[in-house]
Parts: sequence; structure tokens; C-alpha cells
Amino acid sequence: MRLLTAAAAAIALAATASTAEAFPDQAARVDQQIRPNFGGLITPPLKPRARPDRWKPGRYKWGRPRPGWPGGYPPPGWRPDQQVITVDCGDPWAGPTPISDALQYLVDGGILYVRSRGGVCRETVLVERSAIIAGEGIPLFDAGPNPQPAGISAPDGAPCLRVAPGARVEVRDLTLTAAKAGRAACVEAWDAEVALVRTKVDYWGDSPAVYAAGGRLILRESVVDARTWDAALVADGAVLDIARTRIIGEETGVDVTPASGESRIDQTGIMTRQTAGSAGNGVLVRGLRSGSGNLTVRNVVVCGWRNGLHLDRGAQVDVSRSRFCRTTVGVVSDGQLRFTESAIGSQDVGVYIAGGHAVIQRNRIHDWSRRPIWVERGATADVADNWVYYDGDCWGERWDQGLHCLRGDRLPQALRDESDFGGDAGRSWWESDGYDRGYARDGAPSALPPSQPPSKPKRGWGRR
Repeated sequence: MRLLTAAAAAIALAATASTAEAFPDQAARVDQQIRPNFGGLITPPLKPRARPDRWKPGRYKWGRPRPGWPGGYPPPGWRPDQQVITVDCGDPWAGPTPISDALQYLVDGGILYVRSRGGVCRETVLVERSAIIAGEGIPLFDAGPNPQPAGISAPDGAPCLRVAPGARVEVRDLTLTAAKAGRAACVEAWDAEVALVRTKVDYWGDSPAVYAAGGRLILRESVVDARTWDAALVADGAVLDIARTRIIGEETGVDVTPASGESRIDQTGIMTRQTAGSAGNGVLVRGLRSGSGNLTVRNVVVCGWRNGLHLDRGAQVDVSRSRFCRTTVGVVSDGQLRFTESAIGSQDVGVYIAGGHAVIQRNRIHDWSRRPIWVERGATADVADNWVYYDGDCWGERWDQGLHCLRGDRLPQALRDESDFGGDAGRSWWESDGYDRGYARDGAPSALPPSQPPSKPKRGWGRR
């Protein structure tokens, strides 16, 4: 009798496990209070996330000669409280840290020009006061045999740019390169305001290419190309403002914890580099228990990631007119999500709502294999007028409220065209459209009449 009872219990347990439907992507499971993280227990992370230590300015004694300085200090023509200073890194009398030294002679908010014909400046630029650092473009006359734009290259294991708390720096028309950064980020800022305008960041290391803790981070018409297992860009408790920018990463594109206020990502591409393993999250949004700000995502392309958008608890995100392509799960949400007028191309599930509340309206979801929208028990969602494209028989499937089935061949061809999103990382691809004009061209999804059942065979059909 004991054996029969045990066998019956085992059969019942196996039947229950076989009928339960598992979460579509175990690697992207949102942590819940009642769900242990079995993935972390079985395969714990090999390395903790590297974050730079807070930089304390004032370690250097400005106004004294540095080791390796060939001449007197300061160079001729440098006077205190100058409005404009020009630095030529090819000048042998400039010393080992010409940009950092020149910034000490600028007035608050002054302009420092970096000449390109002098070569690349190899130093870590230390910014302790507000300034504009502008690079000279490639000269048209007397450009030399190998003209290059102005650039700053970091020493091995050191950052390109460090910004002290309270400073405001605007970097224009420069190329920042960290070829062997190790655990240092290329751009590091704490409670400061940093703007990268027409700037390219090339990074090889184990930390984020751009790291901002607190303050404000602005990117305009820039490129961040990060070769790291960390996120390409991290904004921890900062106000984020990105527009007309391209971000390329390998594990995570943007990791942001929005501070109180309004953060936004507009007309931006967040792409993954083609690697052997699948990448993680295109945009990872973390929430705060108090003071968490809202993130607005509009006209953005997120392509090639396992999860296009991942919201943790407490995150507040508003997505519109955006496009998610070549993802496993388009959106994973455990926070407050508003997702409208966008397109999702996912291999498994389009939108997975693990918790919190979501508004999902007027979207196109295609290429999914399991469910277009999955709402867990306990979560709430307002789903209305979403078109899901299905290669099978729309009449033969059951659809939840707010989902309208269309044949897969009715998907707009522009949603499968990714020719504008590839190519050289330096290409100004933000001139192309994310999904704003495409949505206006393809029309707004709306409620559809119920699909008609297949006609019944005529009486006597098939008889001889």
C-alpha cells in the first residue's frame, strides 16, 4: 500500500508539472519575493559588477612642475582666469597632462580647444570646475598624411575623463578611447552634469564605457561602442537625456536608475554586437523605493538582445513609437509600464508582465512562438487594440481581450528591413527613423471584426 501511495503521488506531481507552463525565458526571470533565484544558485555570477571608486579631487598640486615636464610651469601664454585656452598635444613643451593643467587656468565655464593636428592626447582628464572641452575637426588645409579628429586616449587601467561633484562639463567633437581600461570606465562622473556632443567613445574593459552616479548625463549625436561584459552605459540615480545617439554593447546596452525628474531616450539605437552568446538586456531600468523618476522612450530601436526592455520593481517607463527587433522576449516588466504604438519582433513572448501594472495599447507584435502578451497572476494590465501577426489559422486559436489576429503576410515590410541599422558604428544612423514615421505610414492598430470561420464543405463533398 505504501508503494502504491507513493507511485500515485509521483504520477500526480508529474502530471501537474507537465501541465504548468514555464516562464518563457529563464535567464530573464524577474526576481519575486516568493520565487527563489535558482539560476543564480546553480550558475552564480563569476564576477561582481565593477564600479569605479568615487574620485576625490585635489590630490594634485596644481601650479607645480609634474614629473616629466620638460620646461617651466606654466607654459608661455597661460595666465590665471583665462576665457579660452588651446592645447596642442603634439607640442613637446605641453607636458604629460596638458588638458588637465590647462583646465586649472580657465575661468568657470571657459572653453578649452584641443587641436587635432598635434595627435592624440594620452592622459586622464580631471575636471574640477565647469568647462567646455571642444575638439578641432580635421583641417582642410595642411591636414598632413593621416588626418585624424582630435582625441583623448586613456592610459592603461585609467579612465579618459573624470568629473568631480558639482562640476558641469560639455565635451564636443572628440574621440575618447580606452583600449585597456580594465576596471576603469572611460567617462566617470559623480553628482556632476556631463554632456557628450558629437563625441565617440571607444571602450575595451570590464566596466561601463560611460558611468554617471547622480547628477545629469546628456548625449547628443554621439556613439558609444563598448566591448565589455558590463553595460555600455550606466546612469545610477541620474537624470538621463539621450537623443540622436547610437549605443553598441555586448551584455547590456543601457542600465539606468532614473533619479527624481524626467529622463528620456529619443531617436536612439541600442544595438548588440554580433557575438557567439546571446546578449542580455537592451535597456535595463531599475526602480527606487522613493524618489524614482520616470523614463520616456520614444522613436528608439532596440535590436538583437535577449530582452529588449527589462523593468525592475519601482521602475516607471513610458514607451511609444519604438521598435524592438530580434529579441527573445521583447519586454519584461515588474514595474509601471505604458507601452503604446510600438512594434515588437520576438522569438518567444512579445510582452511579459511579471508584476505591477501595464498599459499595452495599439502595438504590433510579430514572430512570437508562445504568446504575444503574457500577464502573470497578480499583475494587472490594460490591453486594447493590439495586432498580433500569426502564420497559422487565426480562427483556430483563442485570443485574449485586446488582441486582434492578422495573417503574418500582412505585416508591413518595413518592420523586417534593418538595412539602416547596421554598418559602421560611426555612421550617423540616427538620421533614419526608429518607428515614428513608420507608425504614421502603417496606420494605427485598432479593433477588428471577429475573423470569420472557414466555410463548411458543401453537402455531399467528396462523395462518389
